[in-house]
Amino acid sequence: MFPRLFSVSTLKGSVIGDCGFWDGVEWIWSFQWRRQLFQWELELLNQLHQILLTVKLTTEREDRVIWKFDRTGVFSTKSFVQVMQEAVLPEEITSYSFTSVVWRGFVPPRVELFTWFVLIERVNTKERLSRLGVIDQRDTMCALYSKANESAFHLFVGCEITWKVWSAWLFALGRSWTLPGTLKQHFESWVHAARRKIKRKRWLVGFFAIIWAVWLERNDRIFNNHGPGVVKIINKSFMFSDE
Repeated sequence: MFPRLFSVSTLKGSVIGDCGFWDGVEWIWSFQWRRQLFQWELELLNQLHQILLTVKLTTEREDRVIWKFDRTGVFSTKSFVQVMQEAVLPEEITSYSFTSVVWRGFVPPRVELFTWFVLIERVNTKERLSRLGVIDQRDTMCALYSKANESAFHLFVGCEITWKVWSAWLFALGRSWTLPGTLKQHFESWVHAARRKIKRKRWLVGFFAIIWAVWLERNDRIFNNHGPGVVKIINKSFMFSDE
C-alpha cells in the first residue's frame, strides 16, 4: 500500500517486533528511514499511522499469520482464486453454480486453476490468441485435428479427437452421453452424472484428468510437432486420475 515508504525504509524484511516498542501496555510504532522524509512522504506516513491505529497488539498471544479471506484464517488456492475472480471477473461468471465444485483439492492446484480457466473460456486457445492479436487470424485451426477453429469448447469437447477421449471414459464408467451445448453445461452434467455420492469424486477427478491430458497433448503437437494420438490421450487421462 505504501511502496514509497517501503523504498526508503531500513527495516525491509523485518518482523513487527523490530518496528516499535512497548511503552507500558501501549505499543509505539517506530520506523527507521535511510534519510529524512520529504513533506509529501510524511503525509503518507501519517496515512500509515491512521491505518495502524486499527491494529491492536497484545503481549498475551503469540503472533501468527491469518488469511482474512477465509473464515478459518488459513490460506488456500480456492480462497485466493475466489478473491481474484470476484475482483476481475463479471458477476455472470462468478455466480456460476460450478464455482465451488472446482476447488475441492482432489487434484493439484495448477490443474484446478487451469480447468477453471477452461470453464470460463479464458484459456489461451488459438482462437483467443487470435482475438488478442497474438497470432495470425489465419492460424486458428485446432491443433489436434485441424477441422475447426480452436475455441475452448471445440478443443476440450467438440473436437473429434477429444470426444473420443470423453467417450472412452463414459464407456469405462458405464454411461452414455450426448454432445453438450457449452463447456459449463458439460461440466455440470458430468459432475451430477454420478448417482452415488461416493462415485462423484471419481467423476470429478476424471474431468480434470481429461482436460489436463488434452491440453498437454495439444501443446506437444504445437511445440514438438508430435501427431495427436487418441489412445495416448486416453491413457494419460486415466494415469492422471490415478495419481
